[in-house]
Amino acid sequence: MGGGGVKFFSLAKRSKMRENAKQALLEALAEYDNSKEYEHYRDQEEVIVDIFSQYPSNNDKKSVLLKVCVLDSFYSTNLKIYGIHEVVEQILNLNIDKALKVGDTGVIEKIANFTNSKGKQAFLYSFASKYCFHHNKDKYVIFDSFVQKSLIHFNNKDKFCSFKLSQNSLKNYENLLKAIKEIRTFYGLEEFNNRQMDHMLWVYGKENLK
Repeated sequence: MGGGGVKFFSLAKRSKMRENAKQALLEALAEYDNSKEYEHYRDQEEVIVDIFSQYPSNNDKKSVLLKVCVLDSFYSTNLKIYGIHEVVEQILNLNIDKALKVGDTGVIEKIANFTNSKGKQAFLYSFASKYCFHHNKDKYVIFDSFVQKSLIHFNNKDKFCSFKLSQNSLKNYENLLKAIKEIRTFYGLEEFNNRQMDHMLWVYGKENLK
């Protein structure tokens, strides 16, 4: 086989790998949307959507407490370790409503960087991403360990990302947004919104990358 033939074979192989990866992600999304296994997750999501729709403001203590508690319960973010009421107070003090509406990514770190009254520090990154996402699904995405694993896995296979993608780099929220955007473009998934991208990456990671 001549040089041109080898190059063509290599391109064809990469194209096939890309198509296989896309199909795997689409199957993961279909699994979330249709399987009995994920029915309780779908039910929980409907509850979250209803609550965040009814209580969009972050200036009322009861509203914020309700939203924080439902996220902590459904997503197992373990806020009780640090003090749920103290997390609520931090959110109230940040005055974030306007920032959330425009998708200000700085809100993520403001919520995530937490120190309780006993001096216990935590970086509540996953919780903060979920809290912001459920206020504005067009501007925010969710950080989760399975999403992280899926992004790294597919980048190792197909090198879709324009920066060095790693566990550490994805702790920068701007990098997470960029990685989601780039994997969506690379695999031709532009028709899918942030929630659907989250579902496919999360399910793929949960079922294949434990």
